[in-house]
Amino acid sequence: MATRRYKTSPGDSYNEIIEEVGAATNSATIELTIDLATAEVNAGGTTRSVSKEEVLAALERFKMHINEKEWLPA
Repeated sequence: MATRRYKTSPGDSYNEIIEEVGAATNSATIELTIDLATAEVNAGGTTRSVSKEEVLAALERFKMHINEKEWLPA
């Protein structure tokens, strides 16, 4: 499947991160879904999947956003 889901909850260790595939079903406090089937469009109109480096960069943007905004959201 083209969707990867990573799940953890506060207090879990590094080894307690669960990786799954398929449609999202909320079963942990914190979940990350990466849709690998969503294609990025390159200059020239070609498409490609998201890279590992792009996912890591997006996670850094999430981290900065959470740090800069008021907590609790909503």
